[in-house]
Amino acid sequence: MTQISDVFVSVVVPLQDDADVLEDFVREAATVLEAHFANYEMVLVDDASRDRTQALVGELLGSIKCIRYLRLARRFGTEAAIAAGLDSVIGDFTIVLQPANDPPALIPELVARARSGRGVVFGVRAVRTGESTWSAMGARLFWAFGRRYLDLRVPEGATYLQCLSRDAVNALTRIKDKYRSIRLMASHFGDEIETISYTPVQRRAVPRGRSFLQSVDLAVGVMVAQSSRPLRFVSLLGLAASVVNLLYMGYVLAIYLTRANLLQGWTTTSLQVSGMFFLLFLCLAVISEYLGRVLEESRDRPIYHAVEERNSNVMVRDSERRNVVMESR
Repeated sequence: MTQISDVFVSVVVPLQDDADVLEDFVREAATVLEAHFANYEMVLVDDASRDRTQALVGELLGSIKCIRYLRLARRFGTEAAIAAGLDSVIGDFTIVLQPANDPPALIPELVARARSGRGVVFGVRAVRTGESTWSAMGARLFWAFGRRYLDLRVPEGATYLQCLSRDAVNALTRIKDKYRSIRLMASHFGDEIETISYTPVQRRAVPRGRSFLQSVDLAVGVMVAQSSRPLRFVSLLGLAASVVNLLYMGYVLAIYLTRANLLQGWTTTSLQVSGMFFLLFLCLAVISEYLGRVLEESRDRPIYHAVEERNSNVMVRDSERRNVVMESR
């Protein structure tokens, strides 16, 4: 017989047009939680889905207990949906799962590892499925570059699947960066990162993937928002170009003083001018990215807006839990 744990477990599930896989996932997750934990909650955060997700959640709320539903006003992205869920959870441990790929059967092991370790456990894909060879290769190269040169402490193959202790959730919710990456923010809680390897499930017949432009936007956003090293690299590159340009000026002056008849060096001059303009505009592009991020941060806008919140008929199994406040004073 499975031993029932006394910890309160919260599960955050970001949704975006997931009606085709949602019911099976929710029922499977509820079965696992019911069998292993005395109290739990499942927070479904709807990132303004345009399919039947909202209607389907309404049906599930009437038949499955301990579910909460948040609907965002518009599409803010997966990271914002996860942030909305983390802001509202009350569990001792919080697990982030994506309905199309993550197996709820891992929940007990994730909680056990978080309880005995540092309170943060990353899910790492054993194999990359549902994406092209070029996309998988590009992702591996980018994250390898980021870990080596940008100090991005993310395990190879890390996914959105994570287990966070109450302290970790409290720390994350204090971070109000507009550009968010839960995988990167959670990695700052310690030098040693605990991981759990798993094989993603494929609940969707045709897996979704990012387009090339979406992948580039993600890579640029991660580099600019999480590290200042690209700016330092461009600064050093500009300094080196200035030194080279200064040496070239000395070379031109020396030739002018030592030779009487000079042919106009159109090729050399053109190469020098075009090279310097290339470096100039490269520097301006990087600086513009940083200025754009600074502008976003300075606006002090909320990360998300929630327009609807609904609950199951039964919210907790044990009303005496310390996480639950039945009345306020």
